[in-house]
Amino acid sequence: MKFKLQNQYLNGSIQLMQRMPLAGYDSMARTRFIKVLGEPFQALSDSKKELLEEYVQRDEKGNPVIKGNNYQLIPDKIQDYQNAYNKLTSEIAEIDKPTYTNHLKDVQRILRNSTLQLADDDATIYAALCEALEVNFEEEV
Repeated sequence: MKFKLQNQYLNGSIQLMQRMPLAGYDSMARTRFIKVLGEPFQALSDSKKELLEEYVQRDEKGNPVIKGNNYQLIPDKIQDYQNAYNKLTSEIAEIDKPTYTNHLKDVQRILRNSTLQLADDDATIYAALCEALEVNFEEEV
């Protein structure tokens, strides 16, 4: 399976697929697709951690400063961090993972036939995923 998806949609795509009520063969196809998305998502997560390590404030022992579950960034580096973060999440993940012969068609069908009610970010993620996988809504259900 080969496609491209913007980094910012990776996690949401995984979550969206997990929420789809599927059974049997379609559930198996979904699980395999989530695994396909898992590798680039993990790479993105690792890159985000590296980026944070570069811009986080540290205490006298060298530990990151955390206030109320949030890492504190170096005050004069906040904009640099934000620019780098935005660039990272805007990058396109090129996903090329061998699966099984008709996996792409199966996932396209699952997305085309989805009955999930979507709004806001979920609708945007669904649209991005359908575009990345070239889902044809003109095909027969």
